[in-house]
Amino acid sequence: MKKIEVKPILISLCLIIFQSLIYLISKQIQGTPNIIGGVIDNKIPFIVYFIIPYVIWYLMLFIVPYILYKKDKNIFTKYILSYIIITIISNIIFIIYPTTVIRNDLNGTNIFYIITKFIYQIDTPALNCFPSLHCGISMLWILFTSNIKKANKIKISIIIISILIMLSTLFIKQHVFIDLISGNIIAILIYLFLIKNKKLTDKTKELLKI
Repeated sequence: MKKIEVKPILISLCLIIFQSLIYLISKQIQGTPNIIGGVIDNKIPFIVYFIIPYVIWYLMLFIVPYILYKKDKNIFTKYILSYIIITIISNIIFIIYPTTVIRNDLNGTNIFYIITKFIYQIDTPALNCFPSLHCGISMLWILFTSNIKKANKIKISIIIISILIMLSTLFIKQHVFIDLISGNIIAILIYLFLIKNKKLTDKTKELLKI
């Protein structure tokens, strides 16, 4: 049985704590949120079953970095930097242009509705939607996983799950289409900035003793 590496798990936990703290701070100092959404969003149906990939995102916050750590330390380090940068940029936008979305009334009683109601309750009011970190971080998973040598089954699995997660934000009405697009654009720009940045990567690896 292979030994479980603790370091990538602890680093992922620290990243989540960092994101949560920055998010809470941004909520305290932002102004009145703007309601966003458009024609495209009105045509997207509410599909409660998409709560499954939406919730899987929280597990993937640990799973994907762990895979990157085991496969390629450089890629893992670039992912860490990307996570920090996208969190900071997104929260600056949250403060400058706070947003909210109009959610569906949940009348169902099955397990999927129960989970969705729980997600709604812990994320009420529905603030800081633009850009979507759910989507942005999912895009980072796709981009950095694509740089892993071999491991094609892992790549394909992560890509499929990440796409389903992005779609889930729309189908359970946690985000609107522009949230998804903006999150992905920011992720891609950060990726392009870091993927060839050896100097910053090496300094971060040295700092974290990776």
